[in-house]
Amino acid sequence: MNLTKATSSKGVGARAAPRVPRSRAGARAGAGARAWAGMVRVRPHPHQQSHSRLPRCQAIKTWEYMQPELYKMLESGDFVTSMPEDVLDQVEAGKAILVDVRLQPDYEEVHATKARSIPLFQRIQTVSVENAIKSVFYFINGVKGTEENPDFVSDVKKTFAELKDGQRLYFMCDAGGTCEAVPGFLLGKKSRSLQAVFKAVDEAQVPVKSVGHVKGGLRQWAGGSQLGLEGEDVDAWKEKANKLPF
Repeated sequence: MNLTKATSSKGVGARAAPRVPRSRAGARAGAGARAWAGMVRVRPHPHQQSHSRLPRCQAIKTWEYMQPELYKMLESGDFVTSMPEDVLDQVEAGKAILVDVRLQPDYEEVHATKARSIPLFQRIQTVSVENAIKSVFYFINGVKGTEENPDFVSDVKKTFAELKDGQRLYFMCDAGGTCEAVPGFLLGKKSRSLQAVFKAVDEAQVPVKSVGHVKGGLRQWAGGSQLGLEGEDVDAWKEKANKLPF
């Protein structure tokens, strides 16, 4: 008997599996899912539409990338890190401009005499999924989230344009940090003022010989060096600075 013929002819051999009728509810569900997927693809969230119109800035590089470059700059002798007393002398002599890169509210609370504010970061303002997640994480840990200040580079360029030949932009933050290896920190200690120095050279195109760093930051300025402060809460900050390491 030819099995091939028997199975291929109608009514002979194995029968085809009966077709299972598709329920109307299932059909409607499938159509609804496809329509919903189409709407998700076609209709971006209004926040996503507006996000493209917000100011943009380059993502700040990692400390592991910046530290070797900062150390090379320091070794060259062009980039200097100076004690607060020396920085204040240069500022008062008209040979330097002192830039505080802390958050604007921190600057308003207290800042070094004659310092101007160009914050490296700002409170989160840009609407995005990433920033929403960051905000939740920071909130859980009891702190306020920050993002890069998109105007930092342009503001540094404007400030640099005020300098004359031989003058410097000194960057200051809370603790100062260092790009040199110290016990327990082979890559030094990251700080916002050092990040600002790198960004000023790398993105604002400020010459290395025109940037400087305040050693010890505002803590050293107010605590160890006992130099002048201005702002809304000077006395409280002085008391705090005397208790903090610098």
